Amino acid sequence: MEKINIKDLFILIFYCICILCCAVMLGYLIAPTIIYFKVGIFNIDWGFVLPDTFKKGCVGGTILGIGIWLKGKLRERQINKE
Repeated sequence: MEKINIKDLFILIFYCICILCCAVMLGYLIAPTIIYFKVGIFNIDWGFVLPDTFKKGCVGGTILGIGIWLKGKLRERQINKE
């Protein structure tokens, strides 16, 4: 098993932010799409959606990336003890 370092932390945070931004954007697009098929009007406020998506993705992705990295680091320590 490879040693877990700080570089891995930043890579994890970056990937988690990207994934969560995509997931939040998808969530914001699902409701207007359903309304479009029911009513025929696609109404979305991009001025609200894009900054909010970025904020939520950054906060959630950072927390998730740090958590995954810490779990890997603790598992690495546990394996090294054995």
